[in-house]
Amino acid sequence: MVSSTEILIYVKEYLSNEVKLALVLPFPPPPDGSPEPQPARIEGLSRGLSWLFTVLFGLGAAILGLAVAGAVFYAGERLQVRPGGMQIYLEAQVPPPPPDWSFARDLPLIQKVALACSATVMLTPALAVLWQLRRLFRLYAVGRILEVENARVIGSMAAWLVAYAVAPAVGHMLVAASGFDDRGWLRLDSLQALLLGLVLFVIARVMRWGAEVADDAGRFV
Repeated sequence: MVSSTEILIYVKEYLSNEVKLALVLPFPPPPDGSPEPQPARIEGLSRGLSWLFTVLFGLGAAILGLAVAGAVFYAGERLQVRPGGMQIYLEAQVPPPPPDWSFARDLPLIQKVALACSATVMLTPALAVLWQLRRLFRLYAVGRILEVENARVIGSMAAWLVAYAVAPAVGHMLVAASGFDDRGWLRLDSLQALLLGLVLFVIARVMRWGAEVADDAGRFV
């Protein structure tokens, strides 16, 4: 005859085994035709965007290099300048310069150097923004989506946008100091870049806080 104590022990062991079995049972595989997980989608799209911004950065750097070299060394008629701008003619026949325009070759050397420095000051922040976008999407492409590094990259992007906003004023001072008449330093896109940079500063701080919270929560799992 089995005692009540033995029955209770048997029930406890049976329930304990059931709990252990329940803990090790794997989840069933997802059915065919289920949607692709969001992280995989983000990584796939981010790879394409990282390559896109890499190409745009390379093109921008090449254009800046040509503009700087052309402003200082080019002696032809295809590079013309005016107060507040510069243009390169690619047509077979170069038209005469419009009113207020002149050939870059006719400028004094100090003004050529000032124009080259001004172009560098104004385009470098734009190139830096493209580079930070490349860095951000490369992080996303390898699965690093909610980390402190992402927030750091966005903060750097915000700083370069603010630099882009003030770059025309700095470039204006450079060319004005050389005696060149510059009238194109006040631009609407500078205000837009400044506002976007300030917004990204806040977003970067929020993302950094979220990444730290996620990291702390992950330690308790």
